[in-house]
Amino acid sequence: MSQNTPYRGAFLLIVAAAVLLAVAALTGRGDITTATVVLAGTGCFIAGVFLLALHKGEPIDPEIAALLPAQGTVTIATLCADLGVQGDSWFVPEGETVIEIVPVGETLPAATDDDYSYITAEGAAAVRLVPACAPLLARLKEKHALEIPEEDDALLACIVEVCDDLLEVADKTEVRRDGVNIVVTLAGYRLMPGCRAVRAASPKCCTMIGCPVCSLLAVIAALGTGQPTTIEHVAVDEKKGMLRVILTAPAPRGAGPGNSR
Repeated sequence: MSQNTPYRGAFLLIVAAAVLLAVAALTGRGDITTATVVLAGTGCFIAGVFLLALHKGEPIDPEIAALLPAQGTVTIATLCADLGVQGDSWFVPEGETVIEIVPVGETLPAATDDDYSYITAEGAAAVRLVPACAPLLARLKEKHALEIPEEDDALLACIVEVCDDLLEVADKTEVRRDGVNIVVTLAGYRLMPGCRAVRAASPKCCTMIGCPVCSLLAVIAALGTGQPTTIEHVAVDEKKGMLRVILTAPAPRGAGPGNSR
């Protein structure tokens, strides 16, 4: 058993409680000193039980968590490339959901509402996917009552909240509006091993498919603006532990420019 685990601390508290209560029972003096020993033993026992009951277990290593979706992202990108699909993904809002369209070229097909995985319209072929972040987004809405705001400034603040407070994937997130682009910078990004594994296969995977985190940023932008959104560029600085994602997401009409956060 690791010396740093809460189980060891709980065990020591319970043992200390047993020793103190045994001392009180053996001495049997019935004075204030014995009462103090009994109270101390009882307190140690209760503290040990609470420590055991409230302990949630060791959190998963971020490096392990980062690697879990990596091969899936690479595999889907490889399948699309083998089909002759070379474009970057578009995240298209459909009511309260978002679909991911990977076109053959750079043009987004006019019709994307078919449930079939392959769009074969003449001159506008594409692959239709469910974004990799779909289960994650559903979890955020269910557990944290996440709502995507439509106002541009509130939308940028929402991205910061999701990355820093809800997911805790970065030490600090900065989001700013730059024309039709939303620039997201995650400093102290904790899932860097996943980026490394995906980009070792091809940096194109980041814009063609997108990992759960990058696709989540695009989906939030698409839902907030009501506009088709694409991952324009992904840059990684491993020495600084920084991830920068540039999304092409036109602001809603009448929305003012967003500010740095």
